[in-house]
Amino acid sequence: ETLAAGTFDIGGIPTTLYETAFFHKKSKTLIVTDSVAQISLEPPPLSHVENLLLVSKRSTSDALPEDTSETRRIGWEKTALLISYFFPEHEEPDPDKVGVVTWTEGWHDNFQQLAGRLCVPPVVRTLLYAQNPGEVRHWVDRVASRWEFERIVPAHWEAPITAGPTDFKRAFRFLEDDAIDAFPENDLKRGLRPIADVALKTLGRKG
Repeated sequence: ETLAAGTFDIGGIPTTLYETAFFHKKSKTLIVTDSVAQISLEPPPLSHVENLLLVSKRSTSDALPEDTSETRRIGWEKTALLISYFFPEHEEPDPDKVGVVTWTEGWHDNFQQLAGRLCVPPVVRTLLYAQNPGEVRHWVDRVASRWEFERIVPAHWEAPITAGPTDFKRAFRFLEDDAIDAFPENDLKRGLRPIADVALKTLGRKG
């Protein structure tokens, strides 16, 4: 099942991005690219330790911390926020040090709202599926009614995920009401929201 997920102006050329869902019958597995994902609460075993320690620092001017399970976890949580939102709420420029970024309190709570559940990733939800939610809804219904899958393997983050058609449809409830499963607004407003606004306005002018 293929979905025309969204269109962007790339180099002056309207370019449509597609999402295709596949079903592996023998293992009862739904295979997708970006439509859904689940961020693990703990760092994956194959994580690059030095990168996690680098991101775990409270300030970019701090020395690299000791390698512990706690510093790895902190690095993983902040990495997930950076990838998901681009400029998350609690990553702040240091007013006293040019070029230095400091993490303020509250980032862990925002990570908890994002991770550990099957969801449509913020980038996909905000930049792509907001363009034509009706078409996305029809695609979700087709996928959920066509195959009796028991697990999902996305291209990103955690896999395999134990989930069936009902769980898949639940991840898209925001199509009926954007307040359902909403991501923290302050995480969205500095990165994804402005980019989405520009993209949608550009498409509106071209249409």
